[in-house]
Amino acid sequence: MNELALSLAGTIRRHTMAASALVVLGAAWWWQLAALQQEKDLVWLALTAFSVLTGFAALGWLRPARVGITAPQAMMLLGTLGMLGGLAIDAHNSGLGAIATMCAASAPDFLAVARLHLEWLPAMHLGMAAGGLGALAWLRRARPGCRRQFCARFMQNIACSGWMMVGMVVGVMAYYRVAAWIGTVGGVPEMLGGMIGGMVWGMVVSVSIYRAYISLRA
Repeated sequence: MNELALSLAGTIRRHTMAASALVVLGAAWWWQLAALQQEKDLVWLALTAFSVLTGFAALGWLRPARVGITAPQAMMLLGTLGMLGGLAIDAHNSGLGAIATMCAASAPDFLAVARLHLEWLPAMHLGMAAGGLGALAWLRRARPGCRRQFCARFMQNIACSGWMMVGMVVGVMAYYRVAAWIGTVGGVPEMLGGMIGGMVWGMVVSVSIYRAYISLRA
């Protein structure tokens, strides 16, 4: 049994990008499946899979995992779990259907959607930020060398969280634009997919900017 556990741990350690992506995608699908109302909504699960998996592939290219999990992967994992935990609180207080309807009405306006998210989904944003800071603490304890990585310092961690929040808003707007193209009304599965897929790509943008900054300094 111990050998099996060690073998599984070793496999995960060697494939942290894939493991992280599957955990994030599984969490997104769990929420989307709970919100499905009709069979055609399954298209949003497929689009979410594309958004999340391509985003993690981009992260893997930008920040290859040499030994175990990278800082961006850890932040995505804990940030997603914190986000969904906070979302559960917001859903209980306000109802995701009502929030999705308001998002759909405001979708063409970035600032309007961002303001709506902050006003109606406060616990979700706090949970995501807390998860990101949790990744900071975890990596500093588990891997002292990670202090040199992006997101391993406090202000860099906050920058990551900021880009992830921007990504969530842009993701929702993009998914609702797709919904309009195919003739459907933006609903909860679209909103959830847009937020999580957008969050992953917000991290990609954040890491890309940091790498460009490092290159310019070199």
